[in-house]
Amino acid sequence: MIGANLALRFLLELFGLAAVGYSGWQVSGGPFRWVAAILAPLALAACWALVVAPNASNGIPLPTRELIGSALLVAVAGGLALAGQPWLGAAFAGLVIANTVVLALLGHPGVPAAEVTR
Repeated sequence: MIGANLALRFLLELFGLAAVGYSGWQVSGGPFRWVAAILAPLALAACWALVVAPNASNGIPLPTRELIGSALLVAVAGGLALAGQPWLGAAFAGLVIANTVVLALLGHPGVPAAEVTR
């Protein structure tokens, strides 16, 4: 079950990158549409790599990093709502929250305790 939930999390992260690009395109106009559609996913990916990624060397414990990642994805869901897709945003936020709860309940099997509490 943990493997399926981690796979879902990865798919949610990929969808988040696409969704933030879509939101950037929809909420901006003119030639800035391209800039927003390209820079928004790059900014999310950079933030993810520095703070949330499993290999990020920032000293933040794994459960906290997961919560930060979930908050970022819920913010992306809000962006979808602002971009005119409120039902898609709500569904995405619901999946992110459900995934986060299941990850918290299942713990972190296979991850050394030092990594979880780091």
